[in-house]
Amino acid sequence: MMNIKTFFCIPLLLLMSNCKTQTSQSETANATNKTVVIGLEKQSKIPNSNVSLHFKDVVEESRCPVDVTCVWEGIAIINVEATSGNQKANFQVATRDFGPKNVSNSFSFSGYKFTLTELKPQPGGKEEPETVSFKYEKEN
Repeated sequence: MMNIKTFFCIPLLLLMSNCKTQTSQSETANATNKTVVIGLEKQSKIPNSNVSLHFKDVVEESRCPVDVTCVWEGIAIINVEATSGNQKANFQVATRDFGPKNVSNSFSFSGYKFTLTELKPQPGGKEEPETVSFKYEKEN
């Protein structure tokens, strides 16, 4: 008869064998929904282009914590470096457009428009690596 520990260990080992680890500084874009997710201090190349984005750092984080009702939703601002061949540009991008700080949640670079769609983790939320998500589209 099979030992109960073996009964529970085999499925666990099978699940663990299916895990992937990150071995590269570069992250990839999801070409189907034209979204790119980039970890802090990492970069990602846009498919079928020579454009890459580098998530440098978080400049400001004043968003309302999870499970808290706030009078103001707050804002987060990040630094992103965009590269295309020899062309380089730095952008400050926010979780929403905010005139008083002269920041926007989108920018254009090398024929593409990039819109920040998500910055994780949300303050007070579960601990997870810092990532930023951008939706991208080719400009006319």
